[in-house]
Amino acid sequence: MQSSCLYKECMRNHAAKLGSYAVDGCREYSQPSTGDLCAACGCHRSYHRRIEVQPSGQVTRARFPFTSLRHVKQLARLKWKAAPEDREEREEQEEEDTEETSTEERMTVKRRRKSKFTAEQREAMRDYAAKLGWTLKDKRAVREEISVFCERIGVTRYLFKTWVNNNKKFYH
Repeated sequence: MQSSCLYKECMRNHAAKLGSYAVDGCREYSQPSTGDLCAACGCHRSYHRRIEVQPSGQVTRARFPFTSLRHVKQLARLKWKAAPEDREEREEQEEEDTEETSTEERMTVKRRRKSKFTAEQREAMRDYAAKLGWTLKDKRAVREEISVFCERIGVTRYLFKTWVNNNKKFYH
């Protein structure tokens, strides 16, 4: 089954360098006599939205069936960042789900829990970070001492390192 394709509106962002979004308004790719540049807007054919046309006259969308890049990222995050148990549960749930529920309805993004420190923990971390010079770089010699300190105040070494990096400009 041979399929042909049509190229529709131009999707090139002309204001990308400015950090904004602006398209030129070209509504359909105009086939030039030579080359792949649109005769109407001058953009390459790859900037125009591609639509596959089946010989039966049925038009299908090419590439991604998603409405936005945000949905693609959410699906990827759900698929690859989930714990193995969650993945198994989701696969079982997808088998049980009927086609009535859409992918968007089933998507729930688990956010990372924000760490909350007590006033005593913050003060102890501030004093210890000042003692270390507000940097943990090249502190392999005191790694064990840092681990003991973190265990004593009830935080992980990773959380302490993150706290130091996030607060060195504020306190130092």
